[in-house]
Formats: sequence, structure tokens, C-alpha cells
Amino acid sequence: MFRYLPEQASDFAHKVDWINNLITDISVFFTVAIVGSMIAFAIIWRKRDGKDHETPRIEGSHFLEAVWTIVPTIISIYVAAYGYVIFDEMRDIPEDAPTVNVTGQMWRWDFLYPNGKKTTGELVVPVDEPVKLLMTSRDVLHSFFIPAMRVKMDVIPKQFTSLWFRPVKTGEYRVFCTEYCGRDHSSMLASLRVLSKADYERWLNDRSDEAKAARMKPADLGKELYTQKGCNACHSLDGSRLVGPSFLKLYGKEEALADGTTVKVDENYLSSSITNPNAQIVAGFPPNMMPSFAGQVTDDELFAMIEFIKSIEEPQQAAPAAVVQEDAAALAAMSPEQRGKRIYETKLCITCHSLDGSPLVGPTFKGLYGKSGKLADGSTYVADEEYIRNSVYDPASKVVEGFAPAMPSFQGQLSEEDVKDLIEFLKTVK
Repeated sequence: MFRYLPEQASDFAHKVDWINNLITDISVFFTVAIVGSMIAFAIIWRKRDGKDHETPRIEGSHFLEAVWTIVPTIISIYVAAYGYVIFDEMRDIPEDAPTVNVTGQMWRWDFLYPNGKKTTGELVVPVDEPVKLLMTSRDVLHSFFIPAMRVKMDVIPKQFTSLWFRPVKTGEYRVFCTEYCGRDHSSMLASLRVLSKADYERWLNDRSDEAKAARMKPADLGKELYTQKGCNACHSLDGSRLVGPSFLKLYGKEEALADGTTVKVDENYLSSSITNPNAQIVAGFPPNMMPSFAGQVTDDELFAMIEFIKSIEEPQQAAPAAVVQEDAAALAAMSPEQRGKRIYETKLCITCHSLDGSPLVGPTFKGLYGKSGKLADGSTYVADEEYIRNSVYDPASKVVEGFAPAMPSFQGQLSEEDVKDLIEFLKTVK
């Protein structure tokens, strides 16, 4: 009954499912029995023909009292004992289990293997071998969950937690964060790849990616890191204003800071901005937006990112033409609401505007359309189509009270049709 659990891929998954199914079946049985009896009694002893019908007077039954006390007690003790045995087994980590270090941060999972190999967003393990995960967080509370393995554990800043499992079949499985950790919590995904022992050994000892990185020019490696580390979400390469300053011709520039001083953008400034971004805030940009990458990038990676920024002397194209054509064909097949959602996810709206009511850099989109509110200059607004269109193309003209004027203009980046699609999407966010 109700056997809708995910695939069983670890050696104790069937035990977890058995006790879960037992509890479900018992709950359904007693719910049907009790509620069914209530309904039957209501029908049998209902008022009929406009007359009251006297119900039998029952003084009590010691036998029934004993049954409905003893039976649930025995069931509860059995479930608790069995559950404790399985819980203890899931916490008894085999001594020979190799340890993979897991680090969570908004919004990704990093993995470090015993031989020093690193991956991001993908955990690779051998089949039929126990694996221990030693986990911590760089920022907030996360929770590491692999449904197919039936394991889940909180990942806590400045502390270490652990779990283990033994996969029994090869394949690829999903990994989730099940602790709300911020605006992109639902996107904090990873994959678990279970390989045969021979394939795992080959994969573990294959250092071709590191060799490739070692052969790359620092600026080319920095370009890859620009995307991998999420710099592209806030820093453009074509001079357009996003959440943070553009990287175009940034190196060597005299930058005005929020405290009224100026600084020359050299290697020292770039290094400090990457590892301690709130130390020197550029004038016109809000503080506390960029996370620190201290401890997240190696010295070589830091040097590579600096070299990449130094190399941006001409505007760089966002995507190859073939990709743009494919996107256009896919967009044409979507509804306006779907295209609007895609714009929300790909044009950085998702970075500053939530869909769940939580305030970020800008107002939430939940219930926005048709909403009235107050602007920073004391006037009021109604979030109709004209207001939203104006907010996209000229956001600084009407800033909502309590929010900084941090949004860039999308004039020239979004067409009138794009804005109409975005508005149709906003109408659906209730």
C-alpha cells in the first residue's frame, strides 16, 4: 500500500522502507477502522422518521479497554525498537570506509577525495563499498540528502557531521539540500554517480582535468572560474551594469569608493575584493552583496582570476550564435508565462527578487502584480504593466521604499516582447 518511495540503492534502504511502510500501513488501517466505525455508528443511530432513537447504554468493557491500550503499546514498542536498531546501524560507520570531505555553501556542494581529487556538484563512489562523508558548511545551515540511499544529515558551519552508506547498484542519483538556506535553496543540487570498482579506480586516479588546468594560461583558467564561481551573475564583460561593477577595462582604472576615497584597480585591490569584498565598496553599489571567496579559491586560482580580469579590454560575446539560435527556437514554442519565467531565471532577476515573499536586494515578486506601495520619495505606486515596464528600463526613477537603487537598466537587453512575457509570468506569482 502506498509504495511510492524512490529506488532502493543502498544496503539498508530496504530496512528503512520496511519500517516506513509498516508505520504507513498501520496508520491507514487504524484510520479506516476508527473513522469507518464513527461513520457506521452515525448512520445506524441517526435520527429517522422525525423520531429520536435511543442508543444502547454501554457501561464499559474491560476487555476492549485492555485491547486498545495493550495493542498500540506493543506496536509502538516494536516500531521504536526496530527503528533504533536501524538508526544505530546507520550511525555505525565501518572503520575501513574511505572518507570523502563534503563542504556545503550557498548554493553548491564541493567534494574532496582521499587522494586530493576535487569535484563540485558531483559525488563519485564505488559500488558495494562503504563510503563515509565528513561534512561541514562555509556559511549557513544546510542538509545533505540522498533519497535513493536513504541518508540525510545536517551540515553545520564550524562543525563536522558525518554519515555513511554502501551503494548496491551502479547508476546516477540526485542529491538535495533539505534545509532552507536562502533564495536559491531549491537549486542547491548535486549528483551521485556510483561506478564499478574498476571504473571508480580509473576515475579517481585520472588527473587529466588538473593536468589540463595546469597547462592552461592563467587568463584562460580565470575565464572558466568566472563561470564556475558564479562571477558572471554580478559582473558583466561588456560594460553593462549588473549587481557589481563590470570587468570590462576594470584593471588600471581609478575607482571611486563609497567612503569618498579613490583606489587604483591593481592586483592588490583585485585580490582584496575577491577575498574581502566589503573592505572597499565601489560608489553606487550596495554593500554586503558579494560573498567572500577566502578559503574557496587557491592562490593559483586567485592569480588566474586576476589575470582574466586584466585581459578584458574588449566587450566579450555572451554566447555563441548557435546557442542563441537554439534558444530562440525553444522560446518560440513556450507560452508567454514560460518565456517570462526563463527571463527571470537567466537575466539575473532571480539574484535580487524572490518568489516566496522573502526580501532580497529588491522587492519580492510574490503577489507583486497589482500591488500598491510606497516609493523612496514618499509617493505611491501600483505595480501594473506600465510600472513594471518602467522598472525594467528605468529602475532608478521609482525606487521602492526600504530598498537601495541597485538594479541596472535592461534597456537594450530586453525587448518589448520580453517585458510583456516577464509581466505575464509575474501575474502568475501569487
